Amino acid sequence: MRLPLMGPPVTVERGPFWWMRAALGALGTAVLGYAVFGFLANVPLAQLIGVAAWLAAALVLHDGVLVPLTMLAGGGLSRLTYGLRPVQQGILRGALLVGAVVTLLAAPLIRAQQVLQPSGPGSGANDTVLQGDYVQALGILWLVLVVAAAGFVAAVGLYTRRSSVKKTRP
Repeated sequence: MRLPLMGPPVTVERGPFWWMRAALGALGTAVLGYAVFGFLANVPLAQLIGVAAWLAAALVLHDGVLVPLTMLAGGGLSRLTYGLRPVQQGILRGALLVGAVVTLLAAPLIRAQQVLQPSGPGSGANDTVLQGDYVQALGILWLVLVVAAAGFVAAVGLYTRRSSVKKTRP
């Protein structure tokens, strides 16, 4: 079975602001070109190779590890939330996504705090670097996410249940 190729619409009108879109597109292309030129002109070749290697590793990590893990988590979450409505499932997925992203952002800070600020006498810990208790803050965030998601899921469940009840009296 051949899928039809989608072409442009038959009647194409530019509209009153076509020039603004074209100008913004040209400006964005110019700024991107300036940034790439500045990057290539000011960064030594050894660092360019390092950046290219980092980008390649990030691509492999994203496509080879993070995407499959996310797909597995989504499938498992679909099984766990089978009896919930799609809106409730979306609330849970959103809360888990926010928590996972913040955890990924906080993990290097937590590790750096452990490495750079050893405890004990004579450790020479610098109290001005990486201030704050990141583990506690991450735990509080997860607690708030769990409570908020549970509250919203319950509220949506109550609202949909009440709105689906048929009234017998006028």
